[in-house]
Order: sequence, then structure tokens, then C-alpha cells
Amino acid sequence: MKRITAAVLAACVPATAGAADIKDTSYRDAEGRRVQQLELVVHAPVGRVWQAFTTDKGFMSWGAPVARVTPGNGGMIEASYSLSAKIGDPENIKNRIVLYVPEQELVLHNEHVPKGAPFKTEVIDKIRTVIRFEDLGGGRTKVVESGVGYGEGADFDAMYALFASGNREEFSALARSLEEGPVDWKAQAAAANASVGAK
Repeated sequence: MKRITAAVLAACVPATAGAADIKDTSYRDAEGRRVQQLELVVHAPVGRVWQAFTTDKGFMSWGAPVARVTPGNGGMIEASYSLSAKIGDPENIKNRIVLYVPEQELVLHNEHVPKGAPFKTEVIDKIRTVIRFEDLGGGRTKVVESGVGYGEGADFDAMYALFASGNREEFSALARSLEEGPVDWKAQAAAANASVGAK
């Protein structure tokens, strides 16, 4: 969406430097249900932003070092944050594309998360991630990501809090890749390993 986002992806995204124009517009709907929502305005045309979600190369530029996107209604985003992973590995993250409207909207539903994920499968299964794309003109695009399906209780609260930070990191990574260049996954992995070793 740590990290995309889509929602499960957002729970796994690394933090990135630089400030993006990100707004938290979360709210409760007319029936009192939580909608977790972020808005991002990025300096890139809508077609390029769309490709960042719907092509292998685009998604790997910011979302994960290993990914395969099967676009279209009923398609799939399969990804892993392990540099050594391969498509088809049993521990890859899989998000089903429920709705696919080119350059306008994606709706995702998680179908698989790796073992040890910090939330229950039956809880993440309730969530749908709605991603809308708006062409603002002048080479600028607004991306609005909404997580719907949140219930009440400790399990939903924990997942909501996790994605609140993870989705923001996801949007930062997206903006950085579009405006400055793709994520250097090997460098990030080396920095993470060095940080762990220093502790």
C-alpha cells in the first residue's frame, strides 16, 4: 500500500526520504464504519501512475523487488519483499484485482499473506482496498486509497494502526519513484542489514 496497498503491500513498504503531498482523509461513513483513507498528489501523468500499479516494471519500481501483475478484472498482484524470492513461491503476498477500470480505479482483495503476518487472516479477509486515480492536468495526478471493511475490536484496531503508518510509507515510496527514480532494493536491504548488525 509494512506495505501496496495495496493494503497488505502497504504493511510492508520501507520508509523513504523526501516529503510527498500526502493527506490522511480517513472518516466514518453514514453507518459509522471506519474508512481508512489517504490522498496523494504526485507530479506524474495519470497513465504513468496507473502503470506503477498495473505493470511488473512499474510495481517493482516502488512496491516490491519481486512482483508480477496480471492486469484486468480478476487479475492478481503477486509480490515479495525478499530479493531472493521468485514468482510462485508459497510465501508471496497475493492481492486479487476485484475491479479494474484503466487509469481510474482499482479494487484489491488480499488472498494470501506470508506466515507470521501481524494480523489474523480472517481479519484481513474483510478488507477491500479501493484506489482511485484522478488526472489533475499539468502532469499531476491525485491518488486516493481507501481501506473499507474495518470492524470494531482489538484485532481490527491493530491492523488499522499498522496500515495507517504502512500506507503512508507506501505513498511516499510511490511518489519518490515517480519523481526521483525507482527504489534501489539492494541498497535498502544492505542498509537494513547494517542497521541490524549495529544493534
